[in-house]
Amino acid sequence: MKPSNHSAVYVESTESDVRELTRRLLVDLGGPTVQAMAGSRDNTAPHRWAHPEGTGPGPVEEQRVRLGYRVWKTLESLGDREKAALWLLGSNPGLDGATPVAFIAQLHTREVIDVAEAFVLEQVPANGT
Repeated sequence: MKPSNHSAVYVESTESDVRELTRRLLVDLGGPTVQAMAGSRDNTAPHRWAHPEGTGPGPVEEQRVRLGYRVWKTLESLGDREKAALWLLGSNPGLDGATPVAFIAQLHTREVIDVAEAFVLEQVPANGT
């Protein structure tokens, strides 16, 4: 599996409807992970944000959802969603031992994107297959 196109992932994460991004993250990662990414204390908030008639996220939560989606789409290129989901929740030496989800919630964009892209590139065989 080859790494995803960095520019296409960025455009999708910034231009797509946040409700749809939230819905996709909920399907792929589940409510608790999306809640943690968004830095929300309300475990029902991501479900409301994803609902067409629900309340949308506030500006900061929206930034976090968009960043979380960008990281998730980068990791999806691994072709192993379970491994990607575990990576999001695991302690990461490239992030000073914190989890990528925590860095998303803190909006440490450059750091978490760089570490996610490096992780994906490390997993790709040298011949690209």
